[in-house]
Amino acid sequence: MATFKYRARDERGLLVAGSMEAANQRDVFVQLDNMGLFPVSAVESKVGTFAIDEFLMRFQRIKDDDLIFFTRQLQTVIRAGIPMVSGLRALEEQTNNERLRVAIKVIGQDIDKGHSFSDALSKHKGIFSELYTSMIRAGELSGSLEDVLERLSGVLEFQMRTREMLKSALRYPMFVVVTLGIAFVVLINVVVPKFVPIFKTAKVALPLPTQVLLIINDIFQKYTMIAIGVAFTAIMAFIFYKRTVSGAYAIDRLKLMLPLVGQIILKICMSRFAFTLENLIRTGIPIIRTLDIVSRAVGNEYIAKKVQEIAVSIEKGRGITRPLKDAKIFPPLVIHLIATGEETGSLEEMLREVSVHYDREVSYSVARLSAWIEPVLTAGLAGMVLFLALAIFMPWWDMMKAMRGGG
Repeated sequence: MATFKYRARDERGLLVAGSMEAANQRDVFVQLDNMGLFPVSAVESKVGTFAIDEFLMRFQRIKDDDLIFFTRQLQTVIRAGIPMVSGLRALEEQTNNERLRVAIKVIGQDIDKGHSFSDALSKHKGIFSELYTSMIRAGELSGSLEDVLERLSGVLEFQMRTREMLKSALRYPMFVVVTLGIAFVVLINVVVPKFVPIFKTAKVALPLPTQVLLIINDIFQKYTMIAIGVAFTAIMAFIFYKRTVSGAYAIDRLKLMLPLVGQIILKICMSRFAFTLENLIRTGIPIIRTLDIVSRAVGNEYIAKKVQEIAVSIEKGRGITRPLKDAKIFPPLVIHLIATGEETGSLEEMLREVSVHYDREVSYSVARLSAWIEPVLTAGLAGMVLFLALAIFMPWWDMMKAMRGGG
């Protein structure tokens, strides 16, 4: 088998280009004809050929909106009774994201070759998550693909919403820290140097704030490049550490311990856990497999590990309530509602209640955090200004007193 780049025309005469695996050029033409395309040319791609466009396309980001829109459109195609391959061709033409468009084209080709839709999706892990593929596979097996696509759209929209909530929760604290840091650096490098020569030649005892300010100024003047290098190295080390399994686990566990923000992150994870679990159970995926998928959807490696441990306990026949308690991360409300659902046979409804509750709690918590951060920012800036004012003006008062006394 070799890779061939082809050019063909569709039923409207529009030129279509792409690539496919085939034994020879004749096989390419046969496949194009089966796809309803009129072959124009097919050239074998030589080994080692480098296409910059294809390379860059791998890094093109697919927005949540793109994937949600594709899923909604595909649901409409299934509802209308349009054959999958024909529907995918129509969606390919309507998709603006080049990476997603190429993926849809390849998926259509794979289905035309006899692959199932879920198997075709699984070849594009960078675009379609395991959650997405698993729900589609469950829909194919149960014959309810249209309902699954609707439910999947809801899951994707929910994940996008909770992701935005998490960004909102972290955005303001980061803004405060960065703002205070930039203001301090600007003052130290722009304002303070104008007073340093005067203070160093002054014949009076410098007050403590001024001495601290001079030490800080010396550090900035003498070790600026070293500090930048250390900061850059620390940032890169943090990024690489975060990409390791142990690093991601440790950092995500630390996030949950942060004041104020940690509780918001926990609530977001609980909402994701309950919502995703509910939808996967309704889809008909076995509970062990469901929890494995949910662990990858909660968005926190520490909680994901706990969910995987729960799956192992359930596999041993311990039910779900006791492992939830043993995990010591799930709030009592979650445990109580899930236990009630397990006992009454209404687990899906209870999970929905958990999701709705924490979704609402996150909105309130983010609003409260914003209200609390504003006075912190004001106090921080005021404290910085006060420190600089004391450090700069106290020596002037002492010098003025000395001059008057000397006069």
